[in-house]
Amino acid sequence: MAEPQGNHLKSTVDQGVLVLTLTTAKIEGEAIADGLLQEMLAAIAGIEPPKVVVDFQFTHYLSSVAFRTLLGFRRKVLESSGRLVLCGLNPVVGDVFYTTRMISTDPQTTAPFAMETDVSAAVARLAQP
Repeated sequence: MAEPQGNHLKSTVDQGVLVLTLTTAKIEGEAIADGLLQEMLAAIAGIEPPKVVVDFQFTHYLSSVAFRTLLGFRRKVLESSGRLVLCGLNPVVGDVFYTTRMISTDPQTTAPFAMETDVSAAVARLAQP
């Protein structure tokens, strides 16, 4: 089932999981960050609890302002008892997440975001009870 498309992302539903694919190659600047957050929040409106995958496959750069957007979105998902997984991180974007400790490959370390390699793996993780 396809959902409405926005300026910075497209939405689909797969196995009851909302997949938000970022369509903006560079997430930088206040205007893009704020617009993206509004689109993400609109996408989860009325979904209780939201199970959300954010797919970065088309994003090649993100500035620090993007983390404010992602952390704000994460907070809203968690407030609704939802779950969130990131996927599709290219090496450059992935390095930013690892360096800032927003994701971790070490199971002993707690990080704000869970990560999978691609949409299929992320959906499978969230489709589980």
